[in-house]
Amino acid sequence: MLKYLTLLAIGYFFYWLIKHKIRQRKLENLGYSVETSQGLRPVTILSVVLLVVYGLFLLYHLLIEPAKNG
Repeated sequence: MLKYLTLLAIGYFFYWLIKHKIRQRKLENLGYSVETSQGLRPVTILSVVLLVVYGLFLLYHLLIEPAKNG
């Protein structure tokens, strides 16, 4: 199930990224200046979230599953 949630998160990320780029281009065509933020990039946030989720998944299987089986 985790792989499907990951696939869904990546799909939503690309949907958001494309939508954001199209919105920026429309605003630039209308004459507005679009400033890029200097904070964390969205791909960095996505990678950190996925890393935390898989880390917790690994800890669950290393610590909880052996206790259930024996």
